[in-house]
Amino acid sequence: MRNIAVRLAVGVVIIVGAGCSSSPPPPATGTGTELLVSSSTGFVNDPASGVIGAWFAYGDGVGSSAGVGDAGTDVGDSDCVKNGGFTADQCSQITTPTPGTPFAPTDVKTSKQCTSGTAAVVLNKNGNPDYTDLFGAGIGLDFNNPGGDAGPAGYLDLSGYAGVEFDFSADTLPTNSMRVNFPFKTMHGDDSPFWMGATSAESPLTGTTSAPQHVKIAWGDVGGPFYLTQQTPPVDLTQYPFDPKNVQAMEIQVFTSAKNTTPYSFCIANLALTKK
Repeated sequence: MRNIAVRLAVGVVIIVGAGCSSSPPPPATGTGTELLVSSSTGFVNDPASGVIGAWFAYGDGVGSSAGVGDAGTDVGDSDCVKNGGFTADQCSQITTPTPGTPFAPTDVKTSKQCTSGTAAVVLNKNGNPDYTDLFGAGIGLDFNNPGGDAGPAGYLDLSGYAGVEFDFSADTLPTNSMRVNFPFKTMHGDDSPFWMGATSAESPLTGTTSAPQHVKIAWGDVGGPFYLTQQTPPVDLTQYPFDPKNVQAMEIQVFTSAKNTTPYSFCIANLALTKK
């Protein structure tokens, strides 16, 4: 299973003089957080931590040229259609944000980023459920991508921090169907480890609009992905330990089910790095 295939950065800013190989300054010591403030286009540039990149939307029905010219999804070039051979209406659907347009926060003070849509039901391909090409949808933030969607995302050393934290709230909560992924340099293929992923199939995101959840993730709680241990033969995940020295992004994914579609509508606010 793939957590992500095509990632579409939708807050595009080119920073002159910054590159993927640049080293961030050491983080401030002591308790507290380093708030990752986003611009009006969803771009984060935090000199203290070195985080620089755009919030993006991604999904199995989004192709690599989404938003070029018409702000469409480029579904014909997506994993769902191009690789899976499914029709556009069988893919996961992103209602907001519109792929290819600036990912503006709904609340500037808290850098609140919201998304809605429906993760597809998993269909068979060659007689087996195709979780690879129907993997769902979500949003995320690149940690080292100065060019927004103008170039590939790099990696960032975040080992000077204890982890990340944010506020999560959902109008439509996809129960037991979400993961907070942290793709990193030496992970197993496209299989990102996730929050509580060493022992669980999902991350425990439970917040609602009426009862928001403050999520605090320590790097030690990022592992897995659990589903690889259920394969035949199982993958030995001790060979792929999560490395906070080479983190690419944080992704909040709504993953798919072979039983039904999964509607979602949720927000992430006050994203911050937790200081040691």
